[in-house]
Amino acid sequence: MIKSEKQKNRTLESINKFKLELSKLLESSTMEKDFKETYKNSYEIMINQLEKEVAEYEELKQGKFELPKDVTFIELLKNLTKIRISKGLSQQDLAKLVGISRQQLNRYEEHDYQNVSVEKINSILQSLNIYLDLKIAA
Repeated sequence: MIKSEKQKNRTLESINKFKLELSKLLESSTMEKDFKETYKNSYEIMINQLEKEVAEYEELKQGKFELPKDVTFIELLKNLTKIRISKGLSQQDLAKLVGISRQQLNRYEEHDYQNVSVEKINSILQSLNIYLDLKIAA
C-alpha cells in the first residue's frame, strides 16, 4: 500500500521502468518464445499491481474511504493509514498532531499499529476525529 506522495512517485518510476523493460523485451529477437512470454506476463502482472496501488492511493487522497460500521479493533488499526490519507493528512501532519516524529508514525503504519500503546492509539484516533462506540458481546 502506498502511504505517501514520495512512495507514489517511486511507484510511478517503477511502473515506467517496467514498461520500458517490457518494450525492450517485446522488441528482442534473441530470446526464446516461451521465455519471452513468461517474462512478458511477469512484467504485465507487476505493472498492473503497481497501477492498482497508485489508483487506490489517489482514491484515498480524494477522501473516498469509508470505514465499515462494525469493525473490530484490529480492523480499525489496519485501516488507520487509509483513514489518515483520506482525511488529507500526511504522515508529518498526523505526527505533529500526535506529538511524535514522522519516522515513529511511519514505523507504526508499517506494522499496522500493532504493539502501540492504547494511550498513543487513543491520541491518534482523536487526532483523526475518530470516536469509538464499544459493544460488549453477550
